[in-house]
Amino acid sequence: MKNNKRKKKKVLSVLVLLLLILGVSIGYAVLSQTLTINGTSSIGGSTWNVHFENVQIANGSVTATTPPTATGTNTTSLTYTIALQQPGDFYEFTVDVKNGGSIAAKLNSAPTISGVSTAQDVYTNYTFLNSDGSAVTAGQTLAAGAKRTYKVRVEFDSNISASQLPSSAQNLTLTVSMPWVQS
Repeated sequence: MKNNKRKKKKVLSVLVLLLLILGVSIGYAVLSQTLTINGTSSIGGSTWNVHFENVQIANGSVTATTPPTATGTNTTSLTYTIALQQPGDFYEFTVDVKNGGSIAAKLNSAPTISGVSTAQDVYTNYTFLNSDGSAVTAGQTLAAGAKRTYKVRVEFDSNISASQLPSSAQNLTLTVSMPWVQS
């Protein structure tokens, strides 16, 4: 029985000694490693400048009380005021969206058109299209330095009934916005 206890103590002592040596070795290896990273990096300047420019009013359009004006950088909203007096009247213009920055842009969602009340919506048609007449959709891209032309039109619907006509003159203050993000 004494031999068994001595054998167990020896085995235990050897195990503890091995674990101690292993622990010291690992600790030494961890503390003695040197990691050296050398390199050069540079980050270039980038600019974001997506904006409306070059508004061109279409022939035959009613005269705007406040025409759409595109000024400044990063202006992706146009507000204008018009009065449509009778069915068939319209106001139409083309506008360029210019990416004057160094980062490609992507249209995050379809353009928003606001300023027409629910009552006015009955007799007002409002469209925002690509210059070729196709629908403007989310995901359209605009490379750095590029521009794209859009056509905006609001008209007094000529196919409405007498009961849908407004009872008084209506001035419309309209805003069109395009949410561009980095591509």
